[in-house]
Amino acid sequence: MPRGAKADSKIDLVCKIGGSLGKPEVLRPLLKTLEAVRAEHRIVVVPGGGAFADAVRTETAVFHLGETAAHWMAILAMDQYGYLLADLGQATRTVRTPAQIEEALQDGAVPILLPSTLLLAADSLPHSWEVTSDAIAAHLAVSFGAELLVLLKDVDGILTADPRKDPDAVLIPRLSLSRLAGYACVDAAFAREAARLRCCWILNGRHPDRLVTLLRSGQTMGTEVDTRDQ
Repeated sequence: MPRGAKADSKIDLVCKIGGSLGKPEVLRPLLKTLEAVRAEHRIVVVPGGGAFADAVRTETAVFHLGETAAHWMAILAMDQYGYLLADLGQATRTVRTPAQIEEALQDGAVPILLPSTLLLAADSLPHSWEVTSDAIAAHLAVSFGAELLVLLKDVDGILTADPRKDPDAVLIPRLSLSRLAGYACVDAAFAREAARLRCCWILNGRHPDRLVTLLRSGQTMGTEVDTRDQ
């Protein structure tokens, strides 16, 4: 069996890399970390939208685009960010289908999912800006039967307040889905999709070692979203 492959077909981890992490000095060590643990964990990366999605928002406002056009343009923005991520990695590969995911994993690569193909085929999500890459990552993690979804952002997790405005803001280590709607860290549709998840964490992608700690011990610095308490 090729290096990095495991005998079962279960996905251990869906890892969504947020667009807020879109800087070379942040993404390169993060991708290197994912590559370092790929032999022990079957990982699928879901890209955020980043600057590509921001461009869609701008053009939507300029041209007064409808929600359906904006929805698919934003999903294609995730594809673009995916190509960027794959190009920065050393052992990454863009994929579009479950078969391609499995092939990449068997070859010892980290699959970077370009989600437009699967989402266009199913078209099961509302066409709305409320459905951004957080909800899409949760939706895909459920469809893959993943053991764990990790949202990597540029914050330590969910905090009691915006740390840029409130120096006394503190990290919330565990939060139920029912309370999640009161915080702006994830999009409005995330809680609905996350209700079917087995396990979910929100971590700071600027500190990839925290992801490694989570995979090794089941705990780390971040926010665990309790999907059982709804």
